[in-house]
Amino acid sequence: MESGYLENERPGSNVRTWVEISLERIATNLEAIRRRIGKGTDVIAVVKANAYGHGASVVARFLRDQGVTSFATATLEEAIEVRCVVPDAQILVFSGCDSGQEPRFRGHNLTAAVFERGRVPDVKIEVEVDSGMGRLGVPHAQAGSFLAQLRNRLAGVYSHFASADADVEFSRFQLKNFLSATSGVGCRRHIANSAGLRFPDAHLDAVRPGLALYGIAPCPAVSDVRPVLSWKTRILSLRHMSAGESVGYNRTYIASSPRVIAVLPVGYADGYNRAFSNKAQVRIRGRLVPVVGQISMDLTTVDVTEVPGVSQGDEVTLLEADPESPISAAALAQSLGTIPYEVLTSIGNRARRFYYKPAFK
Repeated sequence: MESGYLENERPGSNVRTWVEISLERIATNLEAIRRRIGKGTDVIAVVKANAYGHGASVVARFLRDQGVTSFATATLEEAIEVRCVVPDAQILVFSGCDSGQEPRFRGHNLTAAVFERGRVPDVKIEVEVDSGMGRLGVPHAQAGSFLAQLRNRLAGVYSHFASADADVEFSRFQLKNFLSATSGVGCRRHIANSAGLRFPDAHLDAVRPGLALYGIAPCPAVSDVRPVLSWKTRILSLRHMSAGESVGYNRTYIASSPRVIAVLPVGYADGYNRAFSNKAQVRIRGRLVPVVGQISMDLTTVDVTEVPGVSQGDEVTLLEADPESPISAAALAQSLGTIPYEVLTSIGNRARRFYYKPAFK
């Protein structure tokens, strides 16, 4: 690997909260995706939202080294960040090009999404077709004539599945709409997101994996990927509580017996959701222990009474890179009634990213 990756560097005792990312697992997930789609289909790596919390610059550069030549971001600013590390790749900006942004798009050689009939910016474009998502995109029934007007300018056309993880019938309906609307366009076509990988006839010219690249199975039919990220912190302080004493805001936890409480330097400002209060678990010295009391902006408290030898400075795992773990991204998301995307993208920049190859130490 070229210099610049943080390979084999370990967080020192002065690093209080950090994320560990296995580049080897990213490569393995990429290969699993490539096996599914075959050699005739490209991978458009989705690296929006800081590569789903994994660090867009390092992840994009690593994927470039693995032969990925096309990327997608949500915003112009994200695209410019990625362009700095992948100078020759194609980068699609899903949010399009606002009036006045054309010089920056041209200067950084970016491609703008066009998702409605109207002003078409004088930059490279891909048109989004609404095949049934009902969010952005030119309605599929109107797309044919619009695409014909732009035929010589199109870098691509694409659509987005609404429920590829759960609704096969509607997904096939969307695919039919998209194929009909884009027949004969003469440029690359793509519709399959991570869950859409389950449909071979939707692979077309390219696929757009996001969550699958980062190892979270989007549905049971696409489960040949492994999580990439773990999130850790250290015990900041240990407190000894007597029965009847409380911890944290609003006294939501009151000790029924003498307890040992560890204070962790991470809170909802770091992305550790306040809804984990009195609900989540973390791992210390191999043991799962409960979060107790309200999670505050910068601090979380956990009950370590049953952890032998627990000490200030001990490593604490908040999120494990194991799909079967009760503190995996998927498990934490389920406990919140949300999806893994939200858990991963919520991890803030106060947590330093460390990148490893081979996998975790």
